[in-house]
Amino acid sequence: MHLRCPGVLHLRVLWLAILLAVTTTVPSFAGRLVTDMAGRSVEVPDKITRVGTIGPVPVLNSFVFAIGEAGSIANNLPPNLGGPRWRFQYVVAPGLASRPVIQTGQGPNIEGVIEASPDVVLTMDRATIDQLARTHVPALYLSWQKPDDVKSVMHLLGELFGRHDAADAYSKYFDQTMKRVASRADGLRDDQRPRVLYANYRSLTQPHKIAEWWIAKAGGRSVTDDGRIGEAFNFSIEQILAWDPEVIIVTTENDISNVYGDARLANVSAVKTKRVFAIPMGVHVWGNRTVEQPLTVLWAAKLFHPDLFADVAIEDEVRNFYSNFFKVDLSRDDAETILTGRAGASK
Repeated sequence: MHLRCPGVLHLRVLWLAILLAVTTTVPSFAGRLVTDMAGRSVEVPDKITRVGTIGPVPVLNSFVFAIGEAGSIANNLPPNLGGPRWRFQYVVAPGLASRPVIQTGQGPNIEGVIEASPDVVLTMDRATIDQLARTHVPALYLSWQKPDDVKSVMHLLGELFGRHDAADAYSKYFDQTMKRVASRADGLRDDQRPRVLYANYRSLTQPHKIAEWWIAKAGGRSVTDDGRIGEAFNFSIEQILAWDPEVIIVTTENDISNVYGDARLANVSAVKTKRVFAIPMGVHVWGNRTVEQPLTVLWAAKLFHPDLFADVAIEDEVRNFYSNFFKVDLSRDDAETILTGRAGASK
């Protein structure tokens, strides 16, 4: 039998031990674990400087804006979200325009992801996480099912970016704004709460279930609030006539004139009293899920109950929010453009 030199064997064992130690300890220095909203432990770099957003990009971007990290977004908006409708995304993050597109439709563009080279990708789509696995780019799953989930998302991003202060500030603002409105609206009787329809006039749908929440919080009664599980609610002109809403909020400014011009709706209370309005549009549509949701409630409360909220200077509220959370100073014209829904009007 051939025996190896004990000294050589000792050196080989020592070298193997060192190699194993290095390969098992390097990750602890290179990264850390973050638990996403699917309960997955995801290893991410210690410092996040570039983040990708795939899925409902404007919503995801708005979270990153509010945490104070707009400059970290590594991708542009998808091609189907171009044009002036999304202008305030670029007001908050001008650099987006020069970034690569990393999704087509609702799925990731792998070549774009590689070009953007994000430290981590944020998504609300589990299939995207599976598709990104082969790029070795970590992906965090975010979820927004209940209104308060926005605070959970912000705290997760606070952990990701090391911006716990910003997450805490947002949560405090959210809660204080809800309490501020509730202190006046919660005591209203049903007959003091206007019947409200939030609608995409062209498709005759109430497009997002969360509208049932913000309408109620603002002191209104949503005519489409039927306890449904699904997002959208479809209806007919005949149903609008039966509901006879006292306030109609449409999804684009252009549809205000369309509603007023629809002879079938001439006898609807909101039309007769000229109470048809467009939902505001900032970095996202305020009627949908957006980090601007507290502003939605405050705006709607003043709209439904102008006397009760006469002291609320909503333009100032918008400008302060953008300054405090998005780090952008809006002009009064900018705030008016947001509040009138003009940013979301088609050209």
